[in-house]
Amino acid sequence: MTVVDQHHRIEPETEAQVRREVAGASWFKLAAATSKAHHDVDDARRGHDDDALCRALDRHAVLERLLAEATDRLHPPRG
Repeated sequence: MTVVDQHHRIEPETEAQVRREVAGASWFKLAAATSKAHHDVDDARRGHDDDALCRALDRHAVLERLLAEATDRLHPPRG
């Protein structure tokens, strides 16, 4: 669970859409999408657009979680 998950409820429709968009993507594509989503959060924050910021935070949180899951699959935690 990310910090965003703890403080912000992600809309199920948004999560489903993001998961569809990146289904089957490689780790590198997930990393690139997560990076872009981070920049989108910054842009929305600078633009003082609360709706865009909320959507961008949702996308970023979902992509961050998917990237973490992909990383765990490639490099399972030891122990």
